[in-house]
Amino acid sequence: MSESNELEALSATLGAKVAESRPLDTSVLNKDNESIKLVSVEQWIENVNELSKLGVGVIVKPSDDVKLLKDTLNDVALIALDFNNFDDGRGYSQAYLLSKRWKYAEEIIGINAHLDQLQFMLRSGVTSYKLLESYEGFDEHDYTNGFSICYQAAANNSGLKEKF
Repeated sequence: MSESNELEALSATLGAKVAESRPLDTSVLNKDNESIKLVSVEQWIENVNELSKLGVGVIVKPSDDVKLLKDTLNDVALIALDFNNFDDGRGYSQAYLLSKRWKYAEEIIGINAHLDQLQFMLRSGVTSYKLLESYEGFDEHDYTNGFSICYQAAANNSGLKEKF
């Protein structure tokens, strides 16, 4: 296959992956089992005065700049971080900024989560999660409590827990 044909095939593959991306969730259940309407970061910024009175949550995609929410965090009912793309770790940084650096006290839900992400999500500041439907029926315990020793500090620990 020529280099040109390889590039065309790769381009078609990447285009198909982009086309497969899921639409964003429009609501999520909070810790009290109440349905909370979700708006995008852009919608929140454009209509913060109206939306802050409605008790809505904000869905944050990995490509969103969470700094845009910093000044209005006290008005956001909850934040849903989208972890659908397994190999994209920006959600962990977003969770850390929201929960630890900016002290966002409300719920941070990791949505579209994969089992293997749970421990890292919880360590970075995510307070609850919603797994992808394909994981329904799996035992999550080992994935949320999988590490007995953590070598680095994180949102849910103070670093190394045991000394050798």
